[in-house]
Amino acid sequence: MKAISIRVTVVVEHQGRILLIREKTGGEPCYSLPGGNVEYVETIPEATRREVWEETGLLVSMERLLWVDDRINHSGEGKHTIAVAVLAKLMGEETEPIPGGLDDEEIEWAGWVTLDDWKTLPLYHDAWRELVISALADPGYKAEYLGNMLDVKKK
Repeated sequence: MKAISIRVTVVVEHQGRILLIREKTGGEPCYSLPGGNVEYVETIPEATRREVWEETGLLVSMERLLWVDDRINHSGEGKHTIAVAVLAKLMGEETEPIPGGLDDEEIEWAGWVTLDDWKTLPLYHDAWRELVISALADPGYKAEYLGNMLDVKKK
């Protein structure tokens, strides 16, 4: 059966730093924004809160939509994921993530990086680099559709 999955990608900025995770891959370190699959009958704001909580132990609240992209892999049986990226803000007093995420998560590290570090770290999707900087710096930033992220060449 062919199915489309939906995931949320979460940008959390706090005091000039961006929240990142590094998943356990066994290969070269590659950093990612927190996020994951949206569960059945779960809203995007609910998935935002749950995914960031599971991966970092931090409480957040969704602020606004940043972009939407497809991730269509045509090889083999094929796989199609629609990703919704959102900006979220910290809630509550806790600001330091749990370095390895909560139990049963495949997170090797979670933490804050400066915008300067963000510009140079190896990212899961290089296209995120400028998108996040624009979304945070430009008060007139408008959400956009990015197309198939798997067609974007890594730099």
